[in-house]
Amino acid sequence: MKERIALAATVWTMGLFGAILIWLLVLTRRIKIKGYDKGKLEPGDAGLILVHNHPSLWEPLVFPFFFFPRYMFSYRYIPYSTPDKENYYDKWWFFPIRMVCIPVKRGSPREEVVALRDMRARLAQGKILVLAPEGGRTFKGTDFKIIRDGKIEVPASSEDIDFSDDKYVRRFKPGIAWLITKSKARILPIWTEGGDGVLPNSYSFRLFFPRLWRQTVVNIGEPVDVWKMPRDELTVFLEDSILGLADEPECRA
Repeated sequence: MKERIALAATVWTMGLFGAILIWLLVLTRRIKIKGYDKGKLEPGDAGLILVHNHPSLWEPLVFPFFFFPRYMFSYRYIPYSTPDKENYYDKWWFFPIRMVCIPVKRGSPREEVVALRDMRARLAQGKILVLAPEGGRTFKGTDFKIIRDGKIEVPASSEDIDFSDDKYVRRFKPGIAWLITKSKARILPIWTEGGDGVLPNSYSFRLFFPRLWRQTVVNIGEPVDVWKMPRDELTVFLEDSILGLADEPECRA
């Protein structure tokens, strides 16, 4: 009962005011969404995972509000985010949204397994997860995959990437394949860009002073059931699916 009361408090405060802000940005084209359809956001019995690239801290703040207003009236539509435990979840200012988060202690294999099992348990209840399989923001990576002239490639090194022009993702962590095959959850791939202009990765107070006049582009793909695929193929499929969304004309502009 206490958990349900806390969830209700989170939904009717942060969930309401955050949604008003995000959808105002959508209406004013500061957030440009392609492929939005409520049907795509419907969790099945095995749950739904929004799988997205992670160029900045902005995306995890935006995507949960795609489920507004349904989460106001049904706990089934409350999306759970997966923030870094030490850098965000444990901070005092993070307490208003801890109820809708599954913390991940990155760099600790044991703790990462614990988090994956918690995610699996939520999906078994038909819940929704917002997950970036890159294991951190894209710019922190060293191993990337790119799409160039419609062709997906794995560069020999980061020196082969034009970071100002190429569309790229950090190679996904293997845990995403384990989670999908064990949970049988439906996957919704999403490509996004421009978030690093709203919350610059080098800006010290980025969480408190977002540049909301900058535009974010979001391309929502089609939901897929891929849990029967071999895990190594599944990871590659997800990387390619998200990069394929990045290469669509509206995202190349």
